[in-house]
Formats: sequence, structure tokens, C-alpha cells
Amino acid sequence: MCAKREAVLFFMPTYRGFHTAAWRAETDIEHSVEMDFSVVRRQVQLAERGKFHAAFFADGLVVGMGPADVSLDALSRTTAGSKWEPLTLLSALAACTKQIGLLGTASTSYSQPYNIARMFASLDHISGGRAGWNVVTSAHPKVGLNFGDEALMPHDERYALGEEYFDVVTGLWDSWEDDAFLRDKVSGRYFDPAKLHALNHRGKYLSSAGPLNIARPLQGHPVIAQAGSSAPGRAFAARHADVIYTMQAEIAQASAFYSDVKNQAAAAGRNPDHVKILPAVIFSVGHSMVHAEDKLAKLDALVDPVVGMELLGAVLKMDLTPFPLDGPLPEVPVDQSGSRTTQQYFVDIARRDKLTIRQLIQVMARVSSIAGTATSIADRIEEWMEAGAADGFNIQFANDEDSLPIFVEEVIPELQRRGLFHNEYRGKTLRENLGLPRPSNRFVSKADGASVMQLAPADN
Repeated sequence: MCAKREAVLFFMPTYRGFHTAAWRAETDIEHSVEMDFSVVRRQVQLAERGKFHAAFFADGLVVGMGPADVSLDALSRTTAGSKWEPLTLLSALAACTKQIGLLGTASTSYSQPYNIARMFASLDHISGGRAGWNVVTSAHPKVGLNFGDEALMPHDERYALGEEYFDVVTGLWDSWEDDAFLRDKVSGRYFDPAKLHALNHRGKYLSSAGPLNIARPLQGHPVIAQAGSSAPGRAFAARHADVIYTMQAEIAQASAFYSDVKNQAAAAGRNPDHVKILPAVIFSVGHSMVHAEDKLAKLDALVDPVVGMELLGAVLKMDLTPFPLDGPLPEVPVDQSGSRTTQQYFVDIARRDKLTIRQLIQVMARVSSIAGTATSIADRIEEWMEAGAADGFNIQFANDEDSLPIFVEEVIPELQRRGLFHNEYRGKTLRENLGLPRPSNRFVSKADGASVMQLAPADN
């Protein structure tokens, strides 16, 4: 009998929870200030106690909800107004954790590659090799207004920029060879100048001379994550990502995505096992199914209809007001600018379950949360793993404060009992814990099989 594959589990803290109304259910936690670091610290430390491989933090560069553009009235009824800056937050968390990976989001459309390379290299050193970069191209239509550009780049052009940006960042990480620093007191030579390399990149979108003014990251490159499911997004992920976040409503769709990306990775010369595909799943975890469903129902009762209607219309990129709430979802035009993955996810759910607009609003408020116990959640994880639909999951909760503790205390032991999850961290770095190779330095030798295969030195 073949041994079961162990799942990779990431935890995605949201401060309160993914359910739209999670903040209205708060009882024992009252925040005297809006951003309370102690809450996030406690959650990530608890996830580390449960042996989660990493904590992953999303980000947005506007006062808004993901790719959605909603009115100020609707927005004022949500928690989307205030967000942590990921790199600052992760640096603080690195000081109060020891083993859990720390992944943060940074946009290739609205940042400079030299700064991003430097910040993630710093985080990797601060954390002892636990850093990861979630590469995004940004999809909110109003982000550009905060950075001097009024128009959002077309979807495919953003990915073209992202490709060049990634090449620059990884090239800058390779500026120093691993043994460049001699610290030879006798000769007076601190580093070997032959082992310091300028990138001298000048491309279609970007220019950067280099070298980077910080030693090569402990992991070689921080772990790379990517979340796009469009054709350009899949191609980028297959060539470069170590971890891929995805959203599919059904196991068949997830299996098809899994096979496609793994095949593309193999075609790019990579080992498909070094590309970890983690579908997102949101749980309301209970000691019993009644407990889990009751918690979810209480959150549902707190949903503001103004938020639900506007958010659905914004994500689908169409005005739903002309259509009856209790009628079927009309044909939805494919979004040409923003987040196609999110749009298609909710369209698929509506078609699959024959939902009315009102029912789809309810699903969106829940963000497709699933009520579950240790047994049912372990069953789901095992089913998807055995079906070849996932290498693990990006675990999220309808309400972080009342579901994460039960997940750690009850679900994790059940997964371990079934041989589906590790009992201890296997290494010191995130790459070691994920079973990923350390990338070679592009200036030293050609890599074999890792994401650096495509990273030739840039033309002068």
C-alpha cells in the first residue's frame, strides 16, 4: 500500500475572518485600536503550534475589497478600510515565531524591483530563512490613482511586466555569491570582489543596474507564490512559482487545473513536485457539525444586504440592479481588466448549484465557507489529495478567533493520525519544510529543475 501524501497547509490570517459579517460577531475581543498586533501575533503563534507550514498575508493598495469597486456606503459596512503593510508586519512576526513560514504580497505593477528584492532579502535574513513573496500584478481598477497612473494596465500586459519584474528581482537576489563574504582579518579583505555581480538589466519596462546591497537570501530566493488562474497567470506560475494559490468550486475543476499547471511546469523543465498547488478553502470549524453550522448561520444573519448586492456586482463586473433578486444569474461578460479568477469562481458556483442572485449574494457573504468538524474536514482534505486536485490547502476561516483554535486542537491531530500531515517541522527554512530545492545562483551555474532555470543574466 502506497504511503499517503502529506498535505501542505498555509494559514491566511485576516485579523477577524473571511465572512463579511465576522466583525459583527466579536464578543470577547474588543479592540481599543483598529490595528492590534497582539491579535495577529497570537493567531500566527497558534498556527505555528499546529505546525502550519506558513502564514500567508494578502494585500491591497486601495481602501477597498479585493478587486471590487464598491460605494463608500457599502465599504463603510465592512472591515476593508484598514490593512497591514505585509513586509512590516512579517518582520515583526519573524521576531516572535521560530519555524512557521512568513509569506507577504507585493505588486509588480506598483513597486520598484530593487526595493522589493531588498525588503524580501532582509525578511529572509531576519526570519532565518522563512520568507516568501506572493507575486501579484494588482487588479483593483483604482490602484493606479494612488501611484500617479489613472489607468490600470490591461491584464495580459500586467503579466508581461510581471515576468520582467520577477526576472529582475531574482537576478538582484543573486548579486552576491553565497561565499562572497570572506571577512579575512589578516588580508583585510571583507568580501571577494569577483563574487559580486551587477545585473545591468535594461528591458522593455524596467532598468536596474545592481548589485543588491544585501547578502544573498538564506534560501537563495525566498519562496515564490502566485495566485493567477488565467492563461498568463498559469504560465507564469508554471515557470516560476513554488506555491500556487487557486480557487475552484469543484474537485473536477481543481483536478484539471492541477494537471494543467503540473504539465506546464514539466514542459518548462521543472520537477512538478516542486510546484505546490494549494486551493483556498474557508472553514467554520465546530466541535460538532451542529456547532459549526450554528456559528455560520449566526454570521449569515448579520450580513448587510447593501454590502452583499454591491460586492457581487463589483466582482462580476456588471450592474445587477435590473435583474430580479430571485431570478437566475444572467450571462456575465468576461472581465478584461481585473481579477478573472474570482469572477469565474462565483459564476461557476451559480451555474453548478442553479443559484438565484439572492442566493449567490449569500454565498459571497460566506465567501463559500464550509461548516465542518475534525472528521469532515479531514475527509475533504484526504479526498482532494487522493484525487490529484491539490498538494495541500490555503486554510482560511469564516471567523479566525473561534475556528483556528479548534482546527489546531482537533483537525490537525486527526490529519496526523491519518498520515496526512507532518508531526514536526522538517527543517529550519521554509524551502526545507516544503521539500523545495535551494535555487542556484544564475551567475555561478545553471540550475537543474528549479524555478531559476529560466533566469539567464540580463542583456546589457
